Amino acid sequence: MKTNKTTIACAIVLALSAQQTAYANDDIKDANQHVQSDFMADATGNVILLSQTSGDDAIIGNEVSLSQDGDVNGLNVTLTGENNDVTADQTGTENVAIITSIGEGNSQVVNQSGEGNDTRSSVTGNNNNVEISQEGDGYLGIGNAIVNTVVGDDNDINMTQGDGGHFAFNREMEGNGNTVETSQTGEWHEIHLTKVTGDSNTIEVEQDGYFSVARFTDIEGNNNELSVEQEGERNRITVTAIIGDNNDIEIDQDGNRNTAESGVFTGSDNEVTLTQIGDSNTSTFEAIGDSNEFNVTQAGDENSSYVGVIGTENDFSVVQTGSLNESHLVNFNGFQNDINVIQSGDENVTVVEASIEDTQLTTNNSEINVNQSGEANDAVIGISSILDSNFNTVDIVQDGDLNALDIMIEGSNHTIDIAQIGDENLVTGAAGAPMLIGGANVNLSISQTGNGNIVEGSVISDSGSIAITQVGNWNTATIVQQ
Repeated sequence: MKTNKTTIACAIVLALSAQQTAYANDDIKDANQHVQSDFMADATGNVILLSQTSGDDAIIGNEVSLSQDGDVNGLNVTLTGENNDVTADQTGTENVAIITSIGEGNSQVVNQSGEGNDTRSSVTGNNNNVEISQEGDGYLGIGNAIVNTVVGDDNDINMTQGDGGHFAFNREMEGNGNTVETSQTGEWHEIHLTKVTGDSNTIEVEQDGYFSVARFTDIEGNNNELSVEQEGERNRITVTAIIGDNNDIEIDQDGNRNTAESGVFTGSDNEVTLTQIGDSNTSTFEAIGDSNEFNVTQAGDENSSYVGVIGTENDFSVVQTGSLNESHLVNFNGFQNDINVIQSGDENVTVVEASIEDTQLTTNNSEINVNQSGEANDAVIGISSILDSNFNTVDIVQDGDLNALDIMIEGSNHTIDIAQIGDENLVTGAAGAPMLIGGANVNLSISQTGNGNIVEGSVISDSGSIAITQVGNWNTATIVQQ
């Protein structure tokens, strides 16, 4: 028995040393995948090996409570069957708990207190419950770690990490109706969620502290919910490869230098809500699909938002409050897309452009609304390509001084309303060239109230109308109609 104990404990030491090195580096994709096999190697602490098997139809299965106090201890528990319960408590440093459930209605509860502890949870089956709690200080990769995999339906995974410096990994979740909840408090936390496949799954993440990181990749399925809330500085969220319909993604960041990024979001009837409060925030979302809804709210300084879409009946809403904000909605192509941008502050920039990369795509029956309040704001509107885009509605309002609108629209049956309130505002074309509006049945209305305003450009349209109103002094309007 002493030989087994020594062998296992040495493996714990080796696994933990590799763990901290891997976690401290950025390449953590395959970190510690073989801890269970490496578990048998050298030893200095205590080891418990436990296997429980209950009948497939057991109403009450096996129940066990395990407790270890000290350093470099190990637990390896396997539950097979139905309605088995295990509770494990470890107090100390560099302890390892590996718990495997195969069956239904099994419960895993793990509590670790200390530093450098590691919990590995594997669930195969339905209606299983996992609760993992880790407390202890950590810094720059020297912390606790949780790694879990879930295969089955209606499983409930709850992970809580406190005091800072911890890592949580969901390597794989395959099934329907599963719930994964993760709460991290303190500094230097990271959570990584990869390969979620299934429907009606719920993922909730809460991070409170400095330098928290959340990454989500390969989420595929329908009716899934992903909710992330971060409070602190230098937070980052990366969401890539989302495929499915009726998914709900909600991201809330409160702090400085936050970043939320999405790869190509593919599917229909999905909803994305992003709220960033703080300085230097950035959000990026790209979508292919229909009837998706994107809502971005940024309050603070130097925020930036980018959205690109190809599809039909998508809704985009961007609200920015603060200074030096930028909103870019480019490469939006399809039918009946609605874009609403509201910016309040100084030196804001809004860019709404279609087909800037693929000029064979068109934008039709879309509504573009831009409202800027402040000084030295800039709006760029571009709907032009080799193929004409038709039946679009553009409504631009700029309230303040020294605002500029660069606009170039081609196609037919457009309705364009432009209102500028303030002094020394400009309506021109791309890069300061004359404004260009081209196509049949285009209705253009420009209203400027203030002094020293300028309208300059050309309108090439049959059966269209032009209305320009300037109220104030030293205003200039030069329009060439063809």
